Amino acid sequence: MHIHFLLHMLRVLAVLVLVGATPSEAAETPQQLKAACEKGTANACASLGMLYVEGEGVKKDNFQAVALFRKACDGGNALGCGNLGIMYEYGAGVRQDNDEALKYFGKVCDLKEQVGCDNYARLKLMTDRR
Repeated sequence: MHIHFLLHMLRVLAVLVLVGATPSEAAETPQQLKAACEKGTANACASLGMLYVEGEGVKKDNFQAVALFRKACDGGNALGCGNLGIMYEYGAGVRQDNDEALKYFGKVCDLKEQVGCDNYARLKLMTDRR
């Protein structure tokens, strides 16, 4: 696994599917994001997960990122679902599992985010060729 590629993909996905984020949300500290996530704000969970992937303001921890992305996805957040799909595709913080990755990319697509549909199609094509 190329961790730099994974980080790049997570950043690209974050930019493409993060809907409704304001500059003040982007400037929130990990502690503020954690508090908001614990209160059920799915966007905060996804943003905090990104901090754990990148090790920004917190110790880098892919396992924690996966848990946060899962919570965000369960809350209907496309960024969380998409990043969870990437984590499964590359085996970062979880056992590599293309079927799980497809499931989460499908959820992003269901949330009307084209990048999820594209990632689903790309991975499905790759797995069907094997």
